[in-house]
Amino acid sequence: MIRPRGRIVTAFAVTAIALLLAGLAGIYWGTANLSWSARLDALLRLPEAERHLVLIIWEWRLPRVLMVALVGGALALSGTVMQALLRNPLADPYLLGLSSGASAAATAAIVWLPAAFVASIGLPLLAFGGAVLAFVVTLGLAFSPARGLDRLVLILAGIAVSLFFQSISAFFLHIADPHVTQAALQWLMGSAAGTTWGDLLPLALALPPIIAFSLWFAPMLDAVLLGDERATALGVPVAWLRIGFFTAAALLTGLSVAGAGIVGFVGLIVPHMARLLIGATHRRLVPLAVLLGALVLVVVDLLCRIVLAPEELPLGVLLALFAAPPFIVILRRVRNGI
Repeated sequence: MIRPRGRIVTAFAVTAIALLLAGLAGIYWGTANLSWSARLDALLRLPEAERHLVLIIWEWRLPRVLMVALVGGALALSGTVMQALLRNPLADPYLLGLSSGASAAATAAIVWLPAAFVASIGLPLLAFGGAVLAFVVTLGLAFSPARGLDRLVLILAGIAVSLFFQSISAFFLHIADPHVTQAALQWLMGSAAGTTWGDLLPLALALPPIIAFSLWFAPMLDAVLLGDERATALGVPVAWLRIGFFTAAALLTGLSVAGAGIVGFVGLIVPHMARLLIGATHRRLVPLAVLLGALVLVVVDLLCRIVLAPEELPLGVLLALFAAPPFIVILRRVRNGI
């Protein structure tokens, strides 16, 4: 569907401005009772700014806001390309067991490995390894030399692999020390609390080139929507395209799980929001989905901090509440063939 250029520009401008305002709100608002002038001084690092306020804003809040923005953008991008390559409106990074593999690896590291070892290797690397393992197992179950990659079998294999790794995580938590289990459960429910500037580096380095990669191959993603046969006739290497993008999705999902725990529904809901605004052309859809994903998660994280302040809600709780109505709408559209 062709959208008026003005509507597309408006969608990008409004989303970018809303993301900026939400980011500033995430930096300014919190449990600390600070005056607006004091917060502005601390954000700008003016000489008269109080040192502890600078610490709160620059070392606690700003890295956290950037982390949830990166995670939201990464998951939205993963969901966008997976829905295109599988031609399935219900596809998301969790469909292929990527998040379950990443969370199982991260849970095993938190529960069983020494903290010094995890710090030296890095939780993002371990989570990515789990996501890749789940991805390889899923592909192995869905691929055959005679028929290639079967999309339906891929979905079923992803569900089976996801359930398997979820069981592994539950087993680790059940037999672990209760104090460690509590910390792991809080992290698995989704939280960016305690994010440092160093934690941002893996996802900040991975996301921009994958966005560029997605924009470069956007015409091929559009062609795949026509069907594998037509895309192949147009010269699109469908199998290699899927492998490349699924690998990128595994990387982004693993790093996202390592950064903020299990954050569901973003990769499923946000791409549909973007399509409703500007259509399905991926050269426009990809950047808008990334911006919308960042916006959604920044807003939800802010609400998690202020709804029950000084207590915090896990990201997964509010996301599930907000995502349920749009998910029902998507199911109805799929059932009605819209």
